Amino acid sequence: MKINLTPYHTSLNINSKCSTKPSFKSSLPVETIKHCNIGMMKNGYIGKVQVMKANGELTYLNVFKNANSMSEIYSVKDDLEQAIGFIELKIKKYQDYDKFTFPQDPSHVFVETLRNFSKPSTPYYTEGLEEYKNIGTRLMQIAQRRSDEAMCNGNIELISKGESFNFYKKLGFQSSRTFWGENPNKMYIPPEAKEALSRAYGGL
Repeated sequence: MKINLTPYHTSLNINSKCSTKPSFKSSLPVETIKHCNIGMMKNGYIGKVQVMKANGELTYLNVFKNANSMSEIYSVKDDLEQAIGFIELKIKKYQDYDKFTFPQDPSHVFVETLRNFSKPSTPYYTEGLEEYKNIGTRLMQIAQRRSDEAMCNGNIELISKGESFNFYKKLGFQSSRTFWGENPNKMYIPPEAKEALSRAYGGL
């Protein structure tokens, strides 16, 4: 069985420029990553995502990209550049694979790490940091966007830890364990859950 693994960072499917939308606070436009081709953007600040404060107030946080030939890291920060959360992912694009063993294209984005530093109930909480909601979902939507851009069909795989298992289950992820000895915490997003993830909380 021959499998070629090629990192992908570009796509022809989504415009490389970001669009803007009105802010809920004023008439000034807010540059979000909703219509960006994230893979074609340079490292550094790439736009904003809308999240919710603990009191229910909507706000925007900044997204920063740091990508190389091995992996991509997307960090969400506040205006003081305090890290609110981040996701590290790898794009695993299979150019040539055994279609008998893999009836469906096995290409996917693999989430190496996901952290939310603003949630007090997690072991990664940063003391004194303001709490924001929807951080993990926004980061997973970034992973899904990169999967689509890299022509991996929106496929995402990951290894969940005990404290994060229920979060991924809520997003629709399922166990992908297929044989004895395989990591029981290995998960993937099935086709029927992809649209719900992309639309969660209004989408990116």
